Amino acid sequence: MNALIRGARPTSICCKNFRSTGRLQTSSCSVSVHPSRMDDFNFRGKTSSIVSVMGDLHLAPEQMHLFHQAQAQLLKAMADKDGKVIEGARVVQLGDLGHSKHGSGGKACFEFAKSFLEGFGIPYVLVLGNHDLEGEEYETDEENLEAWQTVFGQQHHWCAELGPALLIGLSTTRYRSNTNSHHEVYVDDHQFAWLESTLETSAERPVIIFTHAPPIGCGLKVLQNVHVKNRCAWLNHSDRPERFIQLVRKHPNIKLWFSDEFEVISCHFHLSHNYRDSISVVHQTAFVQTGVIGKCNRDGNRHSRVLQVDHEGYEVLTMDHEVGALRLDLKGSWRLSDRPRPQLPPDDELLCDPSAGWLCDRGSSDSSVEGGDEDGNSLLSDGQAGSMLGKDNEYVKWYRVGLRSILAIQDDLLVEYDIDTASPIGLVCKFPEGCELRLFNKEGQPATNKDGSDVASVTVVNMNSIPQVFNRNEEDRFYQIYQPNKWQARKKTLAAAVPSAESRI
Repeated sequence: MNALIRGARPTSICCKNFRSTGRLQTSSCSVSVHPSRMDDFNFRGKTSSIVSVMGDLHLAPEQMHLFHQAQAQLLKAMADKDGKVIEGARVVQLGDLGHSKHGSGGKACFEFAKSFLEGFGIPYVLVLGNHDLEGEEYETDEENLEAWQTVFGQQHHWCAELGPALLIGLSTTRYRSNTNSHHEVYVDDHQFAWLESTLETSAERPVIIFTHAPPIGCGLKVLQNVHVKNRCAWLNHSDRPERFIQLVRKHPNIKLWFSDEFEVISCHFHLSHNYRDSISVVHQTAFVQTGVIGKCNRDGNRHSRVLQVDHEGYEVLTMDHEVGALRLDLKGSWRLSDRPRPQLPPDDELLCDPSAGWLCDRGSSDSSVEGGDEDGNSLLSDGQAGSMLGKDNEYVKWYRVGLRSILAIQDDLLVEYDIDTASPIGLVCKFPEGCELRLFNKEGQPATNKDGSDVASVTVVNMNSIPQVFNRNEEDRFYQIYQPNKWQARKKTLAAAVPSAESRI
């Protein structure tokens, strides 16, 4: 398959015995997706294996020619020189199966997606995304989840064996019951406890994690005015989101994390792989953004990931569905001491939005750590400003507002960042050109402490309108809630309309 890689010399992944010195050891996976499904998906062979990783599908009947084309391209990438799909070929899909125009989250949507996935003719497994629990025929998240499990014959969290690696999938379980944005990707406490236990018992084995959205602190590219504003950018964005990156710090055997929204492998953001921060590295873990196959992309590119695994290490490639070619983006070994080093896309394919401030600039540094220094530490430690976070440039201006938060004026927005994870956590307000930001202490006087610890409120002054004043919220932050749970709001509206209609009878 490597002969298809653009701009790379053909290489091979050698299949050698797994040596103990300096390398991770294998262990069995004690939790299965579903007995029959998992027996098929597990691959314990000594030959190399290949996984096609697909992000948001949002399948629509009028776009199926694009999906069938992509399916043929991925099958070709997983085939040997004679055109036969190799024994260790597998498919992982990262959630968001249906299109909003065609009843996403419903049973018919699940069955339509199942038909497409079974068209690969090889074992596959999925995780749920935020749109997979919005089925109109269900009143509760539990009903919706059970319908998904019934159609696909698998649990929503799972682990599987793929040669030397342990694959782990985690899913969102809330939509109607989310505290704020119904689109927040929420991994419940039961799954998190299972993840902790699985990692503890697999400490000597390389681990690859699949989720729909990425964890906070991973450094992948985000959309400030969409997912950050609505506080659905990160896993469990509104509820102890830092727990996931803390696991990464604790378990260096987590080698890869795929997501899809801008989702580790993740896919939640509908962005392609042509950004500097489409792959980021924190500690020993590479976080991999996964694009989309259909027309729901945000930048005109249609991408999937191809993961090649053997007993020595791995390769992560981009499948460009417009031309059907592969590009090598990351190559690494399973050694605990080895830190992944992503390869940047070619200059003619590289996309960069300068207004993204440090997120874009940081990607050009030598460390390839988004949200950390070369040792994987926070960009700001012990309340001291440093590195790119907190450093003004022509695209972003920073304001310290305490030991936990720092505000950034970028791209006509006032964005709040968490200092420990060096990640955006919410939007304060829009900040058009000509506005001025003023910081005040609790006495209403200008704040003077260098670290911003005396800031009690921030005021946005615009000569053409009344000043906006923002006090600290219940989390001791300044971000605002712009998207309360719309499903709950709609239910309340409908419930209020019933008595009104009855009174007119």
